[in-house]
Amino acid sequence: MQESEIPKIQAWYAKTFGAKPGLRGQNQAADLPGVNLTFGKADTPSTVTTKGRVLGHIGFDVKNLEAFCKKLEAAGIKLDRPYTKNEQTGTALAFIYDPWDTYIELNERPNPL
Repeated sequence: MQESEIPKIQAWYAKTFGAKPGLRGQNQAADLPGVNLTFGKADTPSTVTTKGRVLGHIGFDVKNLEAFCKKLEAAGIKLDRPYTKNEQTGTALAFIYDPWDTYIELNERPNPL
């Protein structure tokens, strides 16, 4: 990714997931509970999604996933896999892509770690 994209990525994760923009060493980052997303420039632009690659996707636990998915859709974010709830276990999931083609799994678990 181009260095000029990094503030946009930080802002998207802050707006979408409530991440706190900051630094990790010299690199721009975004912090969420239990995770630090660190962004660095690449010499060539990325034009391939993460889906199906060595790092296929990242995932986040979300409280009230159904409402969160509605919020995402209202913000123009398309669900790649719509909200699906397993009534027997109480778990739910959905998938989205960020604007830079990172595949993201969203989970709601009745007893998250």
